Amino acid sequence: MRELTVYYCSKCGRYGFYQVSKNAICPVCKTPMTVFPMSYQNFMDMDYNMRDQLISDQIAGNVTPQTSVVQRLTEQSKTSNSRSAIAKLKARNEELEYENLDLHQKNAELEKTIDWMHDMIWDLTRKLHGNANE
Repeated sequence: MRELTVYYCSKCGRYGFYQVSKNAICPVCKTPMTVFPMSYQNFMDMDYNMRDQLISDQIAGNVTPQTSVVQRLTEQSKTSNSRSAIAKLKARNEELEYENLDLHQKNAELEKTIDWMHDMIWDLTRKLHGNANE
């Protein structure tokens, strides 16, 4: 089964989704529609205002800015779907877990040190007050 492709009418601005280019005829103008240079899924992930802006730019002939906008929009989805990015995130997560464990161990050692210092201060205070009373 073929994927849907985005088509737009360069006369009236309507757009549609078709599997076969021969079916891409504008229902209003009855003229063949033009392929929009973006995948169906990326187009559907945008809000209506962004879709209208991109199609307007395409119709007006502002192809260069539109292409860079398309690249910026699709770059994030390419990055987030990358297996290598997921592997890096997993490795970073494990690194942070080990760091967290290490910090908990250091914290426990510091708490023991504080308890020891507290006990020593009280012992010295008792001895000092004990010697002062005698």
